[in-house]
Amino acid sequence: MNPSSDGEEKKPTPREVPLEVVNDLPKSERAGRASAGSSTESRQGSSSPFRFVVSLLVGALADWLEVMFPFAWLPIDCVTAAVFFMLWGLRWETALVLVPELIPGLNMFPSWVLLAFYLGQKNRGTQDGPRQ
Repeated sequence: MNPSSDGEEKKPTPREVPLEVVNDLPKSERAGRASAGSSTESRQGSSSPFRFVVSLLVGALADWLEVMFPFAWLPIDCVTAAVFFMLWGLRWETALVLVPELIPGLNMFPSWVLLAFYLGQKNRGTQDGPRQ
């Protein structure tokens, strides 16, 4: 009888790779590995101007509709938040804008347009990369 064949299989132990090894990679190789690993980031990066323009138009339309039809603010805000979630994903900034939008009277402030500008500027800043 073999001493290692007692019914248990040896599982490989995970190896830890020090962070210094990752930092030694050239930037082009790191970028290639990061973009190949997640298709969502590459899709979001290529359509950023489109997402910004659509979110700006949706935000402007929502803020205009809230001024024109003040009693329909709840469905307008729900639809607008859903569109922003579809365009930008689940972001805490969108939830932060919902708080003043759901308070009657404060919803007259153009917060959806400001959110569109904020998300567009933030996304543009991350695509440019770190500035040196």
